[in-house]
Amino acid sequence: MLTRHFSAAGQASTADVDGTWFDLVGSDPAERARVEAATGLRLPDREHLGGIELSNRVGIADDVLRLGIPYFSHDDDTPPSPVGFVLTPKHLVSLRYAASPAFDLAAERVRAAAPGTSTDAFVVLVQSIIASTADRMEAVAAEVGTLSTRIFGSERRNTALLRATLAEIGRVETRLARLRLSATGLLRIVLALREAPPAWIAKPALGRLHAAQKDLDVLCEFDSQLTDKLQFLLDAVLGFINIDQNDVIKILTVASVVSIPPVILAGIWGMNFDHMPELHMPHAYPLALLAIAMSIVLPLLWFKRRNWM
Repeated sequence: MLTRHFSAAGQASTADVDGTWFDLVGSDPAERARVEAATGLRLPDREHLGGIELSNRVGIADDVLRLGIPYFSHDDDTPPSPVGFVLTPKHLVSLRYAASPAFDLAAERVRAAAPGTSTDAFVVLVQSIIASTADRMEAVAAEVGTLSTRIFGSERRNTALLRATLAEIGRVETRLARLRLSATGLLRIVLALREAPPAWIAKPALGRLHAAQKDLDVLCEFDSQLTDKLQFLLDAVLGFINIDQNDVIKILTVASVVSIPPVILAGIWGMNFDHMPELHMPHAYPLALLAIAMSIVLPLLWFKRRNWM
């Protein structure tokens, strides 16, 4: 889908005439061709945007800035995909391959604020991505707090609960890793623009990019804290699981040690006595088989009830 945003207030369209910000969603060749015809630009393809080389992320030639984030997390349910920006004094073209709440937020802000230049629209887009990423990191932090309470606040920590918590920690860490890739990718773009800005980027826009850099630094620091906390919770869960396993091993060790003397004595004597009344009972043999079976089943049921199996 192609959406065009104007510098005039409150306008948006899907037409292929002039505009300030062209937002391309997907890889429709016809839409790409319309944008290229309207702007006179050659847009990068998905393979180029997905490259991890620095040259694929930041490049400038003939007053055309080509910026890319190889792994951008749009939401918690969509796999990361590349995002690209082509910025000129007149136009901003964004290329993405999934719906994104951050871009939707930027579109609302652009329609409300009506930025005067393409650079202003790009700054609004950067700020919107930062705001969306911050909100999602706060949601991750809330989940980390819930996990911490579940692990340390419960007196009864059975193995099934610990295993479920272990899987939950992995899921939360995956979400956080995606946000980390998005934040660091955007930070590299902002740093590159601030270190070597084109002459046509105004000082006020550079000042707003500097503020965005500080926000991204805070997000990266917050990400480090959450990562450390998740690692601590992971170690704690594995420690509790090891404790449970050690308890089971201890019980089995005691049971085996206690059963050794009777087994030895029974082996020495062979149970060959003249007077063994139970041998003359009519159902002695099936009762013996039943006793053997019960000696196997009862410990298994006990272990199952204690969640040791």
